Amino acid sequence: MTSRLSAIAIGAILACASHVAASQTITVAQQGNGNTASAEQVTPAPVPIFDPSATTASITQIGNNNHVGGPGATSGGIFQNVFPYGAIAVVSQTGTGNNAGITQDGRPGPNPPPVQARITQRGNGNDAAITQTDAVSNYINVDQNGSGNLARLRQVGSGDASLRITQNGTGNTASVDHLNSSHGGPEVSQTGDRNTVSIFADNVLGPGASITQDGSMNNASVLIDTDSMLTLSQQGVGNVVNASESGAGYADISQKGNYNLASVTQADGLHRASIAQIGNSNSATVTQVRQADYVANVNQTGSGNSSNVYQH
Repeated sequence: MTSRLSAIAIGAILACASHVAASQTITVAQQGNGNTASAEQVTPAPVPIFDPSATTASITQIGNNNHVGGPGATSGGIFQNVFPYGAIAVVSQTGTGNNAGITQDGRPGPNPPPVQARITQRGNGNDAAITQTDAVSNYINVDQNGSGNLARLRQVGSGDASLRITQNGTGNTASVDHLNSSHGGPEVSQTGDRNTVSIFADNVLGPGASITQDGSMNNASVLIDTDSMLTLSQQGVGNVVNASESGAGYADISQKGNYNLASVTQADGLHRASIAQIGNSNSATVTQVRQADYVANVNQTGSGNSSNVYQH
């Protein structure tokens, strides 16, 4: 208990003291069980200097039942008001039952600051949540290794954004929002059983969504918008893919295994869709509506496969 309180106190002192300087650095290291850490950084604003390292927060926890913020990342964690300098937030947790939350808040309008956020969790039952708003050159990376992991990522009003999730284990879940953001976007790679991916992207204006799942019982549901693009590959048994795209769409879905289902719906213009499934009892549905530029290719190898292609 003493070491936990000392770590929190040190983080708070560093955060408060650094308000008078042009840069801020917070470093917290904790070992044991049931530790809790949080950090808040608000940058001064004399002259815009786009240096993401000007404001840096790093929290490392080794043990079990550790928290960066409240349980389930419901409160606290690392909060950075990043205008005008930009910021970097890094959380590393090793153990079981850990959770981490990072929030980076820029400023809407011209000259938003650059931000980076990384959460690495090694163990079982971990929970990671990252939110970035009104920033540019965004980078988010969550790497989880274990069972029952959950990642929730959200970017709002961001440009030149990059977002990646890597999960290795069983029962992992990834959910990504990429709202009013452009150039880049979600990438998800999961290896194991019973993984679930849900991605909602808005106004991506560039390549969006690349999902790779290797294992059984994987599920992916993706909805992306303007200048859409999707590439998804699932290998295993019982995989399900649902994708809805709007505006200059492109979709490539490949599933290898049994009991796979793929469905693609694209709305307006420049449509292309390709679904290839190798295995038994696969079902593929492609719907492309309005305007010309339709192209649909479906290849299924095995028995019990069914295809339904509708172009209007």
